[in-house]
Amino acid sequence: TVICEQDNTITCQKMRVAELFSILFHMKLFIGAKALIVHEGKVLLVREAAYDEGTNEGKWDVPGGRINPEEPILEGLQREVTEESGLIIEPGEVLGVFETFPTIKGEACHIVRVYYEATPQTLEVALSQDHAEFAWVTVSDLEGKECVNDVSELVKSVLHN
Repeated sequence: TVICEQDNTITCQKMRVAELFSILFHMKLFIGAKALIVHEGKVLLVREAAYDEGTNEGKWDVPGGRINPEEPILEGLQREVTEESGLIIEPGEVLGVFETFPTIKGEACHIVRVYYEATPQTLEVALSQDHAEFAWVTVSDLEGKECVNDVSELVKSVLHN
């Protein structure tokens, strides 16, 4: 329900949660789905290149990204992983949910990321322009790699189980 301040009329309209969030908090809300793709005791990491909406240039992350409005999260996860890495995956269990509050293009944002364990159905990596390189890593390979947020801890937890 929206109340118009000019004439106090009340109208009902369908509004996406992200749009309402943006209006109420003057902040954009994004939901992201990320995959810890495990193959032969290693996890796929991708290093972010410089691009327009990137906030982690040079840092290592796992494939995935923002889901589209009204897109089921697992479909968005599979789409994002394929776009970023060329891989087709089978999503598994949720490993964790994390949030950050970056500024993108001068706008305050709230990004909620849901991390899934995943199994690759294909193995030939083809990176998008958003990423400069990739590596299949073990826990010991993480040393010296600057990772995004909680990625190192998630990789360690997945590979130690």
